[in-house]
Amino acid sequence: MMAEPGEFSLPAAERQIIQAAIAPPSRLGSTLAALLATLAFSTPALAAEPSPCPPDWEAQICELKSVVEILKKDHLTEIDVPAFLDETIRLGVKTLPYAGFLNAAEQQERVKKDERARNGAPGIGIIFETLADGLHIIDVVPDAPAAQAGIRNGDVVVAMDGNSMAGINNADIAKYAGGDVGTPLKLTLLRGAKQQRLEFTLLRAIIKQRPASAKRLPGDILYTRMSSFPEPAIGDYIDTVQAARKDGAPVKAVILDLRLNGGGALNASIGIIGLFTGRNKTAMVTLQRDDKIQHRISTNWPDYDLPVLKGQDPLAPLESDDWWRSVPLIVLIDGQSASAAEATAAALKDLGRARLLGTPTYGKGMAQTGVGTRDGTYLGWTYARNLRPNGCPMEGYGVVPDWIVGPRKDADMEGVLLLYREVDIPRAPYANKPNPDPFADVRKERQHWRDRRASAKPDPLKSALPQKEFGSAKDWQLQQALNALAGRPVQTASVNPLFMPAQPACIKLDQ
Repeated sequence: MMAEPGEFSLPAAERQIIQAAIAPPSRLGSTLAALLATLAFSTPALAAEPSPCPPDWEAQICELKSVVEILKKDHLTEIDVPAFLDETIRLGVKTLPYAGFLNAAEQQERVKKDERARNGAPGIGIIFETLADGLHIIDVVPDAPAAQAGIRNGDVVVAMDGNSMAGINNADIAKYAGGDVGTPLKLTLLRGAKQQRLEFTLLRAIIKQRPASAKRLPGDILYTRMSSFPEPAIGDYIDTVQAARKDGAPVKAVILDLRLNGGGALNASIGIIGLFTGRNKTAMVTLQRDDKIQHRISTNWPDYDLPVLKGQDPLAPLESDDWWRSVPLIVLIDGQSASAAEATAAALKDLGRARLLGTPTYGKGMAQTGVGTRDGTYLGWTYARNLRPNGCPMEGYGVVPDWIVGPRKDADMEGVLLLYREVDIPRAPYANKPNPDPFADVRKERQHWRDRRASAKPDPLKSALPQKEFGSAKDWQLQQALNALAGRPVQTASVNPLFMPAQPACIKLDQ
């Protein structure tokens, strides 16, 4: 019998139950009794059936197999089972902290992307943040097409080749920005408070990652900035600083700016630590597998080896140059200094090599690794918790600077400290059986304060990062670092302890 439109057919057993529920009172008792008797006799037989899965399988893997078999047989349409299972794995792995699953095609693209990062890729040389109104340029690669054309930090890209960048996602940006070397890309920009509209047509060129920049400031102070920690970071930073040192009088002090630096290759950060501290220092300790295994990472080669270095220690030629290990050093950090960036800041502070200025860091404090699995797929996962040289964790806590200085003189410090950080990411309840969500109470309290602030409608600009002012006379945190180096008072911010990271529980490290 065909089901009527809007209805559906039921298996026989389910029809029996529904029919019993709607049977006349005179027959209901006998029908239910027969049904219960049937269930009573059939249950032991079902329980006694042997499992169709191997004994070392988790029960849920067997359940997944059963689900797939049913869908293969009875789903309305034939389904792509490999794609279905890839997506099932992807969604599950994605709930774990900083874990991910790539299918074979995605893994191939990842390998190509890593190669492009090492060897360079076609582009115009801008670094930007995606906001609702377009792409806000926060850095311009020196000598790249954008810099040569006069594009500046703070410009807003509103269109590429006539395609609007308002509300665009990163995947679509790559689609519009990609192209071969020598092909043109037309940019439409807005500049300054008056929103001057400008158009540039640039020819794409090979852009190699240049995360380091440097410039001299009055008083022979060298301001250096690391925007990220890609594999070439160590060599690039050394080359950039050495070039600046040769251009003028001896450098008396260095400022290392790690603000808005989301990290990258952890080994690159270890190399930078070793550059300023010398050999035989503990740069970091990792805790693996339920915190039972301690592994010391030192400033000795090859603890900072990377494929791009091709087996050559970039610090070896500098061992006789004591300047690197003695020049006064201040590190600038903020709430977006994460992962390798905050590990660098923490080690330089704990080893007594630098003082930190800014606001507490993001608090990632975990390391990831990955392996290729079946059929060219790839699984990445978090394998270790990173400890500072003093034995304190960074996950959820971050690194607190010696001088707490807001991004602006009139900064809304409550808003700055409540900006999104690692502690605000909920943990899947099954991701850590002994301690399912260590920061649940802290996260709830932070959201409570955000909700209270929202009703007061605070000025968002006073809690925003100074993304357009790094290294300039308007850079309030940089000016306070210069005060510190000159022996002048540092104008620190007044903060409510309620909004500061809690004091972490530190451990004694194995010798």
